[in-house]
Amino acid sequence: MKNIIKYLIILFIYFSLLGYANAAPKIQLKVGYLPILDHLTLLVSHHQDRCTFEQIKIQPKLFKAWREMVGALKAGVIDAAFILSPLAMDLFNQGLDIKTILLAHRDGSAITIKTGLPIHSAADLKGKAIAIPDRKSTHTALLNHYLMNSGISLKDVTAKVIAPANMIKAMRLGRIEAFIVAEPFGSKAQHDGIGKILILTKDIINHHVECIVVVNQKVIKNHSDALQEWVDSLIRAGKWIDKDKQENGSKQVARITSKTYYPHSEATVIRGLQNPSHRISFSDLNPKRADFQKIMAISIQAGLINKVNLEGFIDDSFYQNSSEK
Repeated sequence: MKNIIKYLIILFIYFSLLGYANAAPKIQLKVGYLPILDHLTLLVSHHQDRCTFEQIKIQPKLFKAWREMVGALKAGVIDAAFILSPLAMDLFNQGLDIKTILLAHRDGSAITIKTGLPIHSAADLKGKAIAIPDRKSTHTALLNHYLMNSGISLKDVTAKVIAPANMIKAMRLGRIEAFIVAEPFGSKAQHDGIGKILILTKDIINHHVECIVVVNQKVIKNHSDALQEWVDSLIRAGKWIDKDKQENGSKQVARITSKTYYPHSEATVIRGLQNPSHRISFSDLNPKRADFQKIMAISIQAGLINKVNLEGFIDDSFYQNSSEK
C-alpha cells in the first residue's frame, strides 16, 4: 500500500512538472508612462492584477517628458505607451508600427494662470507665454480651440514646450504666465498659491479624448489573447478608480500610486483627482472613432498634424471583446 501511495505521489509530481515545463511563457510588455494622473489605469491595473495575469507581464516604465518616451517607443525600448493622442497619430503617420487599443481616460487637464495676473478669459491670454507639454499634444490643440473662441489663436501667444514636472517652477521663475497640462500640476500650483485654474479642458470640449494606449502591431498580431487580458484589467481599473473617487475621496488610489509609481504625495494625488472630482473620468475607455475625429479635427486646425487614417490607427476589437466593458 505504501509503495502504491509513493508511486502515485511520484506520478503527480512528474505530471505537474511536465505541465509547468510545457506552459507557455508570459509575454513581457514594457509600457511607458509619465508622472501625470492621466495614466492611473496602468498603475492601478499593475498593482491589483500583476500577480494574477496568466499570459502577460506588465513592466511600467516612468518617463519625465514626452519626447523621451517617443524616443524609447521608436527604438523599441518599450512595446507600448500611454501617450498623447495627437502625438501618437503623428507617429502613426510617420510610419511607426503602432495602433491604439484603448483610451487612458477622458478630460482631466486645465489651463492654469499665474496668481495675481489680470487674466479672466481666453482674450486675456493674448501675448502671454503659455507652457504646453509637447507641440503635438492634445493640450496644444485644445488651447488653440479655446483661443479661437475669442478670435485669436496660437499665433497670438508664445507656446513653450516644458515637461509637466517643470511647469510650476517655470511659472514661479516668471518664464511663463500660464500652462496647460494634466494633473496634478494645476491643482498643486493652486494649492501652493502660485497659480489658479482659468478653465478645465472638459469645459472646452466635454468628454474629450486625451491620452490613449498604443501598442506595437507585432504584439497585437502575435499576442492578442495576452493583450485582451491586460485590456480587461485596464477597463476594470478605470471603473475602480472612478468608484474610489466618488466613495472614498480617491484615498485608496493615492495610497496605491504615491511614491511607488509617482513622485507625488498622497495629498497631491487626492487634490489632483478631487478638484473637482468630475474633472477627469476613467470609466468610458471606448476608443470611438467619432471622438478621435474631434481631436484630429482640432489638431489639424491648430497645424499640429495631418489627416490620419483612423480605420488603420484604431483597433477597438479588444474593447469590444472585453467582458469588463
